[in-house]
Amino acid sequence: MSNGQNLEEKERERKVRRKIFYLIFGALALISCGFLIWKLSILILPIIVGALMAFLFRPVKERFEVRWLPHEIQVLCSFAAIGLVLFFAFNTFRKHIPDEEQKLEFKVRLKYKLNDRYRQLVAKSPEGKTNAVTALLEKELGPLMDKMNQVLALNAEERNLFLKYAAGYNGKPPIQSKFVDYFRANQTTGKYVIPEETAMGAASPTAPAAPAPTQPPVAEEGTSLESKFSAWILAPLIFLFLGFDNGQIRRFFISLVPNRYFELSLTVLDRLDDAIGRYLRGTLMECFLVGLTLALGLILLGIPLGIAVAIGVVSGLLNAIPFLGAVIALVIGVSYALIAEDVRPLIPGLNPNDLALYVVILVVIAHVLDDVVFQPFILGGAVNVHPLVVVIAIIAGSLIMGLWGMLFAIPTVVVVKTAVETFFKELKDYRII
Repeated sequence: MSNGQNLEEKERERKVRRKIFYLIFGALALISCGFLIWKLSILILPIIVGALMAFLFRPVKERFEVRWLPHEIQVLCSFAAIGLVLFFAFNTFRKHIPDEEQKLEFKVRLKYKLNDRYRQLVAKSPEGKTNAVTALLEKELGPLMDKMNQVLALNAEERNLFLKYAAGYNGKPPIQSKFVDYFRANQTTGKYVIPEETAMGAASPTAPAAPAPTQPPVAEEGTSLESKFSAWILAPLIFLFLGFDNGQIRRFFISLVPNRYFELSLTVLDRLDDAIGRYLRGTLMECFLVGLTLALGLILLGIPLGIAVAIGVVSGLLNAIPFLGAVIALVIGVSYALIAEDVRPLIPGLNPNDLALYVVILVVIAHVLDDVVFQPFILGGAVNVHPLVVVIAIIAGSLIMGLWGMLFAIPTVVVVKTAVETFFKELKDYRII
């Protein structure tokens, strides 16, 4: 056998050994990754959140890019700019955070207004008759009103504190007399649903007491909270380290790729980077438009500028999680509309007494605009994913990981779709398959 044949034989054996090595190494790596993900699942979400924060931070860092400045100084300048923006934003919104007196007053006013609206809704005719619709409303809404009254009821300590604030306490002016009247009216609110007595009558005093429910161990709960808190410390750390990263991590992983697949790996990473960037920019624009729509609508309904902007900002930011922004806007907006006093809508012909109904209509309009206009033309154009796939992904994500699953469902679909499309396209272009 010639030397050339020996070399070819050795080269074939080397290729076989290389394939076997890669297969064994890949299998071991997959098993190890699966085991680590299973054991360290609590760390996955903080790492993803920290990485997304760093990804959002990158355009800000690029704005401060100066060639003659060291990279670390540029990153520190970017952090300082973000810190200043967050500081002024926090100081602005802190003015609208209710203090102790305002929280008590809010609960009193909301309970009184809810009960007043409910009594008007199920009011009987002057002849004392009730129609079928009123009876149905009373049957369905009565238990809900009892639960709401139980949630909004002030305990003994809160009642005493409210009376102190009513007379002027802690350097604050006395509470308005009509709100004190609301407080007194709330004390006489009874139950709308009278529980039916059982056939056996009242419970016998000699009947054995039911066993007290066992309380979960406090130590285990504390340990769980401590572990969750320790895990979420990773999010800002990941953000800081990735913020200071100057491409070292990317170059390290690229260096592990064989030369044959070097250009393929670069192309896949660039496409993923572009897809995630377009998704995040589209999501931010969608959230901004939803928040702007709600804020302008609330202002037109007569709600004060600060409250309207605060509701719009909170609802817009939470709109990144599907359906949550609309729910939050509905809850906060209707709650404020029920307790609002002396509201004057800017739109002529609107009845201030129906402000809660107008808020519901506004939230529905904003949600429809989001589904029909904002998502298809802004977010849909950015990610290029079929709406049916988006709906299925959101439902599947909620079933797997709850609220976090809904939040990361669409970006996961975008990443997988882009990676698979680019991977197979480049494999065919380079004639690898």
